[in-house]
Amino acid sequence: MNPTTDITIVATVPMLSVDISKTSPHTTSANTAITSVRPPGNAFISTFLIKLPFILFLFGSRANKNPGIPIVNILTKEICAGSSGYVNIKTADNTAKSNEKIFFPLSNAVRYKNLSSQKISMSKHFVKAVKLLRSYIKENNIEVLFGIGMTMNIVAVTSTIGLKTKFISCDHTNSIVDIDTTMKKLQRYVGARLADKIITLTTADRNNYIKKYKINPKRVDYIYNWINSIDVEKKYNLDSKKLITVGRFHKQKGYDYLSKVAIKVLSRYPDWQWDIYGSGDEQIKQDLITELDKGGILSRVHFKGNVKGTDNIYPDHAIYVMTSRYEGLPLVLLEAKQYGLPIISFNCPTGPAEIVLDEENGYLIENFDINQMSQKIIELIENNELRLGFSQNAMLDTDKFNKKRITERWIELIEKMAGE
Repeated sequence: MNPTTDITIVATVPMLSVDISKTSPHTTSANTAITSVRPPGNAFISTFLIKLPFILFLFGSRANKNPGIPIVNILTKEICAGSSGYVNIKTADNTAKSNEKIFFPLSNAVRYKNLSSQKISMSKHFVKAVKLLRSYIKENNIEVLFGIGMTMNIVAVTSTIGLKTKFISCDHTNSIVDIDTTMKKLQRYVGARLADKIITLTTADRNNYIKKYKINPKRVDYIYNWINSIDVEKKYNLDSKKLITVGRFHKQKGYDYLSKVAIKVLSRYPDWQWDIYGSGDEQIKQDLITELDKGGILSRVHFKGNVKGTDNIYPDHAIYVMTSRYEGLPLVLLEAKQYGLPIISFNCPTGPAEIVLDEENGYLIENFDINQMSQKIIELIENNELRLGFSQNAMLDTDKFNKKRITERWIELIEKMAGE
């Protein structure tokens, strides 16, 4: 069976004048619904007046779990707070189902509808997909189109030919590691050459785009993911003897490296344990279990599965360890910092070097150096004062991940692109 591809669109209502210090919905005309919304928890802005153009978010396959959904929430629920359209052109592959629910919660202000009631294969029905998207863009006067991820770059670029609509390609992985399929490489190349703007997650990836694709630096910018605020200050438990890793079972996450590090460390410190949170490829998990068993430490590595809520994951751990081969911008490191955890991570492309301050709140390890990583973990285990110092420095250099600041950058981007 040939795989098909999802096109999922989230469109926010335009030219909104929003005061999010109020909570009552109201309308100003038959064509524009405006809702004033107080963000969940404490509002990070007391009064924020803003105008937005018609914008559209286009997701690729597996949109039900796309990490770009929180960006849509921020722009709808917490800022523009208007009615939105959610359009689904059906399904990702043989395992995707048309009735799959969105993994990330969406604002109640977002409405859903299907643009097509039939499955559309991107390889077989490319022209049909372009026609559907182009019609939607024209009928709804879309001024700015966001492509979240690489998979829809070609469709988006083709659908906007001859229109005034600006296309912004958002790369939420990285362009440095050469692990992509031929089609994904083509999608990224088309975005790099033909999108009106490219947004990366890190400065390192932005610089790589400029160098790799030889494009004008003004066409590429980066916008970090943000840290969600936590209600109370988290106290670091210096008595904890638990290491922690959070991540799905996938080759990217380097669990083959983790097994070697765990054997070196836990064999030396029998009173310590290692907690792993996540699910995924069962074969990778089984291979990890086999190696840990051979090393004689399986009983002290605890597989926690998927757990919701950071308060149920990070507290009462001593050190966060990441063994990934590559990342985009790993949110788990930002979360670990919020809970005061010293971090030891491979300095993989991209993200760790923009989150961890080496030798101030963690250690950046030369990629895949098992011995160095093991040595640095042991160093922290044996030195409570050093571990506590790293914990106290955990939140250094995190202002750049401030939610309000990042939200403002998205809004500035939209206003600038709509005004060109």
